[in-house]
Amino acid sequence: MLKNLRRRVFEDITFNTAVAKNNCLITFCSQDCFSIFNACTLKRSTYCFETSSRCNSVDFAENDGQIFLSGDFDGTMRLWDIRNPRRPSCVSEAGRNFLPKGGSFNTSAISSDGRYICAGTCAIKGKRKSNCTNLGPGSKRRRLNQSVEPENLEDISDCEFSPSAYILCWDTRQMVQPLLVLDDIHSDDVNHIVFENDTSRFLSAGNDCLVCLTDVRASPDDRLIDTFNTEGPVNFCDFLGSSDGVYAFNNMHSRFCAWSLDSEADFSEWKTLKQPAATRFLLSAFRLPTPELSACLLSTSAVKQDLRLSVVKLGDAQIVGKTRLFKKESKLDSDAFYARVVTPMQSIDDSFDILVVTKHSVQRLQARLS
Repeated sequence: MLKNLRRRVFEDITFNTAVAKNNCLITFCSQDCFSIFNACTLKRSTYCFETSSRCNSVDFAENDGQIFLSGDFDGTMRLWDIRNPRRPSCVSEAGRNFLPKGGSFNTSAISSDGRYICAGTCAIKGKRKSNCTNLGPGSKRRRLNQSVEPENLEDISDCEFSPSAYILCWDTRQMVQPLLVLDDIHSDDVNHIVFENDTSRFLSAGNDCLVCLTDVRASPDDRLIDTFNTEGPVNFCDFLGSSDGVYAFNNMHSRFCAWSLDSEADFSEWKTLKQPAATRFLLSAFRLPTPELSACLLSTSAVKQDLRLSVVKLGDAQIVGKTRLFKKESKLDSDAFYARVVTPMQSIDDSFDILVVTKHSVQRLQARLS
């Protein structure tokens, strides 16, 4: 069951990225401004800012609740305080200045304590500097010193490599330059990054079909913790439940994949978690409060005009509810791109609320699985 509680439509505004936390929703739009919504009433406040590059990602520091991040295509990272949102509290130099020519950014995320920021790039072709003599082909990570140059400069030469994507990491206490530049995690566009709650570990997903679990604070040899293969480009990844598993979406082939982070778990069970056939574009997922392994998927149709609620269990998946986001006669392009559950479920019989953001609207819906 899905019921629309509130809807606000903005015909002259095009939203392109959003994030929700507790009682707040933040959306950035193509007019170089962002809006802060009360998640319950959908009351809106709008703020404009100057930028030379369009914002394409936004994220909350989960534990702080007041700090949020915006990331631009050129890799400029901005930290904002929701209590004083008229100007950013901190701005980094454009991340592309620390990369070979042609670098642009697709995604960024901030750790739950607000300590670290990570941003992922598109694949960059051509020559790039690499420590070819001291570092073998299996390890190409570089840790930056105070001058943002690799160590052992005398051993560095220009070497031809296949395209590689980068992940830049900042310490928010000193954002003059990146703390790390990682070039051995993904070989193709990095599409999504998300931090694990209460740790310095993050998931990254890319067009190279990989979902990677990495620890910013670990030593270079231990930094890459685990890698999962989705057998297709990955649009979105996240932790499933209380960090006992991870999941990923491949919207090109309408595929949902999940893996356990517990080495003693039965991996065959996790492989049986599949989305229903009519689930076209997946938006998010969450673990259900049931003894057995199960999840709820939020998705939309091929034309992105509705929201669909699916329950996925071991060997079984079905759509349990759906609703149109706009009336049939509406001329607006709905294009739902963000959905998040904002009221937690304590039991499978509980109702819960969902925030949905489309290109021209913000909506709050109530859902129940039974």
